[in-house]
Amino acid sequence: MQPNNLCNWYVLYTRFKSERKVAKQLSDAGIETYVPLRTVRKQWSDRMKMMEEPLFWNYVFVKINLKERFKILATSGVVQFVSFENQPVEMAEKEIENIRIIESSATDVHLESIFIAGDKVLVTKGVFNGMEGILVKKSSKDRLVLKLPVLKQAISIEMPEAYVSKVS
Repeated sequence: MQPNNLCNWYVLYTRFKSERKVAKQLSDAGIETYVPLRTVRKQWSDRMKMMEEPLFWNYVFVKINLKERFKILATSGVVQFVSFENQPVEMAEKEIENIRIIESSATDVHLESIFIAGDKVLVTKGVFNGMEGILVKKSSKDRLVLKLPVLKQAISIEMPEAYVSKVS
């Protein structure tokens, strides 16, 4: 596994809008954290305002020794580590550096969907959990249109993109 003092970057999944709170708590405990931010223009009823918001909602990067993971999981607002086969996924230092470069650029940064028409997807959360289909199109931010081959029909379902995963 890792030597006792080796720290690597990992990704935490947090409760909605808890990224900064989690990062502050962990930083106060001496843990290196990173929450990439982007500046967005928000329209209020009486004015326009520039605000910072997380580039990746619900995610905080932490540089830790995995032996600290249980202390991290006990932090208020932390849901879980992003994992593969029940093991926290390690992020390369270069990937963190690349995100920092993008964040520090003066350009307008947007998140893009990783799903494209024709992808076979599985709904992983919510009332449609377990439903498989083919993504026909992504018609708006929170609406997926799925072709259900078994029914020979297509349906439109409103759900966060985080509720769907690609099936290989």
